[in-house]
Amino acid sequence: MSAPAKLLIYHCKRDRGTFELRHAYSGGVHVICEEMRVSMKFSFISPVYNSEQWIRTMLDSIPKEYADEIIVCDDGSSDGTLAILQEYQKGCPQLNILLNEKNMGASYSYNRCIEAATGDYVGIIDSDDMYLPTIRDVLAQVDGQYDFYYYNMLTKLGLPFVITEDNRYGWCGQFKIIRRSFIGDARFTVRSDMAGDCDFNRALLNRNPSRNYTGIFAYWYNYPRTNSEYDLYQRGLK
Repeated sequence: MSAPAKLLIYHCKRDRGTFELRHAYSGGVHVICEEMRVSMKFSFISPVYNSEQWIRTMLDSIPKEYADEIIVCDDGSSDGTLAILQEYQKGCPQLNILLNEKNMGASYSYNRCIEAATGDYVGIIDSDDMYLPTIRDVLAQVDGQYDFYYYNMLTKLGLPFVITEDNRYGWCGQFKIIRRSFIGDARFTVRSDMAGDCDFNRALLNRNPSRNYTGIFAYWYNYPRTNSEYDLYQRGLK
């Protein structure tokens, strides 16, 4: 009688998702099968306006092996932003370019991108910022268990911005990967007294999302910068 079969199970990551390798052997016969267990679809979104200085760096920072779609809304740029986007699209089939016929503002453009997104999860990135290579470590943790997967930021001056339970309402910015279905009707608002992402962040948090704080520094924040959305808000110009 042959010896009973033994089953060894390994878990590993390759490109996207988690794979399970099953190695069974009995009587000298080896069988290996590979099954993908988790694979989330990601939408990366960004509004852009006169961003020719930054846009290519931002797009390059999005890991294409995770990007099912990259949705960019050009808000009536008058510089070379649109031409750069159209050229980039030739080598990046995931890139979807939305156009505003006239300048409508960042909040309007954010919302167009949100409404066009189809992925399981959404990553929001400003056109003058970029992801750090460690964003891959964040995305590798997105397994569908949580509504938010938080990460931390570094400013261009090297200042760390760390998101916690205590400051998650105050730090509105792009600290998280968000489950798209959780967004619902939450949108960026147009207000002169507050940046548009504050109401969006509050609307989401008021629904008590499940949260995973990865602790990973994965975003480079181009702060301070003259004429950024935050700078315009601070100076009362938006």
